[in-house]
Amino acid sequence: MAGSAYRRRRVIWSLILFALGTLIYLGTQSGSRSWSLPSYLKEIGLSSSSSPARLVADAKNDESIGAGRPRIQEIHGLLHFVTAYPGRRLNEHAGKIHVVGLGEEVEVDGNDSIDLRVFSPDGSDDWQSYVKVLREDHPLVVFSKSYCPYSKRAKALLSTYELSPPPTIIELDLRSDAPIIQNILKRLTGRATVPNILLQGISIGGSDTIQELDDKGELRKMLEEGGLSVTRS
Repeated sequence: MAGSAYRRRRVIWSLILFALGTLIYLGTQSGSRSWSLPSYLKEIGLSSSSSPARLVADAKNDESIGAGRPRIQEIHGLLHFVTAYPGRRLNEHAGKIHVVGLGEEVEVDGNDSIDLRVFSPDGSDDWQSYVKVLREDHPLVVFSKSYCPYSKRAKALLSTYELSPPPTIIELDLRSDAPIIQNILKRLTGRATVPNILLQGISIGGSDTIQELDDKGELRKMLEEGGLSVTRS
């Protein structure tokens, strides 16, 4: 009798586990796509469930924290730092930066997650306002190197459009903290090289990517969906 009860329990648990496994499988399949991802999207690390334009639109309209309040991400911290503090560097004092509120000189390792306070080193923390400024005044940020031919080509292409607001260009070779910033960008965007073009905090790739988008007539629409006024010059 004991053996029969044990076998019944084992059968019941097997059926339960099978049912759970089936539900999980069906759940993962329900959101799948039948189309394959274009090569230029694969190169910038996007999944087949999204397009750059869709991600940019989602980033621009994100209200996931309260009514009309954007979700704060580490990439916003970096973009705030390079736009709001053009004269400061992440390694400005013997390889460290003084951050109000952290109580000491902070050594920034771009390979690890960074406290948002580092990106607002004067101690201010109105991040909802900062993200609003980024989205309205700096929707398109190009991390570049002034001597890089690919960066020059990307900037030349963007210059053929009349963009408002104009692209914010960060020339990394003119900054002592360039290696730190590139490590941060590699970790957050999956792209270690320049140019690294960010639209509403989303990397849309480099020179080859935007050239392909332009050739297909898709770049203008993407920029417009990212909040820029676009006129082809």
